[in-house]
Amino acid sequence: MAVRLMKRCTCLLREATRLVPTVAPVGRLRLAGVSCKTLTSSVSSPSSGSLAELLGKEQVFTPYPEHQELDFLIEKASRPEQLLELLGSDHSLHHNHAALILIRLSYLLSEKPKEKALLAEDARFQRLVKLVDSQITCVWHGTLVKLLRSLYTLVLPQISKELQSVEQEVRWRLRRLKYKHLVFLAESCASFMKEQHSQELLAELLMHLERRWTEINDSRTLVTMMTMAGHLSESLMNHLEDKCLELVEQFGPDELRKVLVTLAAQSRRSVPLLRAISYHLVQKPFPMTKGMLLDLAYAYGKLSFHQTQVSQRLAADLLPFIPSMTPGEVARCAKSFAFLKWLNLPLFEAFTQRSSCLCPTELSS
Repeated sequence: MAVRLMKRCTCLLREATRLVPTVAPVGRLRLAGVSCKTLTSSVSSPSSGSLAELLGKEQVFTPYPEHQELDFLIEKASRPEQLLELLGSDHSLHHNHAALILIRLSYLLSEKPKEKALLAEDARFQRLVKLVDSQITCVWHGTLVKLLRSLYTLVLPQISKELQSVEQEVRWRLRRLKYKHLVFLAESCASFMKEQHSQELLAELLMHLERRWTEINDSRTLVTMMTMAGHLSESLMNHLEDKCLELVEQFGPDELRKVLVTLAAQSRRSVPLLRAISYHLVQKPFPMTKGMLLDLAYAYGKLSFHQTQVSQRLAADLLPFIPSMTPGEVARCAKSFAFLKWLNLPLFEAFTQRSSCLCPTELSS
C-alpha cells in the first residue's frame, strides 16, 4: 500500500509540474510540500495561473533602518536640551527616532525629579510625545517595550492619552512579542502597572508569561521572572519552580541565593527545589561573599529547611567573616541558625568573642 501511495503522489507531482511550467525552482520545492488533496484541487481549478504567481512571488520584509547620524546624536546626548533640539533640526526622523529620543530623555532624567516636572511643561516635549503617539503603530517591538518603561519613569499621568495609547499598543502586540520582551516588561514595568492601576495590561502580561513559560532557556531569565513576577501569579510561580529544577545545574552562587531568598520572601517551602539547590551548594565549591552566606542562612532559617551538610558549609565559610561583621549581622546570623535548631560551637564561640570586642556605641547601633 505504501508503494502504491508513493507512486500516486509521484504522478500527481509530475502532472502539476507539467501544468504549471513557469514556477521557479524554489516554487517547485515549496509545491512538493503541499498535501495531495490541496495539489489536486489547485491544479484542476481554473485559477492555476494565480497559483504560479503566488508561488513565484517572494515575500518582502521591511528591514530595520540602518544606523544613521541621528542615532549617534541621540546615543551621545548628555543633556535633555540636546535631545529636544533634534526635533527642530534638518534631520529626517523615521518612526523609531521620536521614541528613541523619549527613551534617552528618561535615562538622563532618571534621578532628577525636579527636571522631570519642568520637562512636562516644555512645549517641545509635549510635541515629541504627540509625535510618538501618531507613529506608535510603526515603532519596533524592542523600542516599544522600552518606550513604555520610559513613559512610566517620566511620570506621565495615567489619564494621559499618549500613555494609554502606548499601553494599548503593547496589549495588542503581546502575542507577537518575543519572550525576552515580556520578561523586560515584567522586570521593569510590572511595579508601575500595579501602582498606576494598569490592571488589564498587567493581567494580560502575566497570562502570556504563564502560557509561554516553556520558552525560558537560560538561568538569568528564570531568576528574573521568579524575583520580579513570581509573587504576582501563583500559577506562574509553580511553572517557574518546575523550570528551576530543569536548569538548576546552570545556576551560579548568586542565582541560587536569589532563588532561595525569593522562596523565603514568599514562604514557599518547595522541598524538591530546596533539595536540588542544597545538593549543588554542597557539591560545587562556589566562592561566596559574606552577604551571600548571610542571605543563604536567612533563607534556610525562614523556610525551616534543615540540611546538615549545607549548615556545616555555611558555618565553615562564615567563620573568616566574623571579625568584620556588624552587631546586626551577628544577630541576624545567630537567629537564622537558631531557626534551624542547629548548633555549631566554633561559630557561636566566634559570635560571643565578636560581641565582647564591640564597644557600647556599636552594640546600641
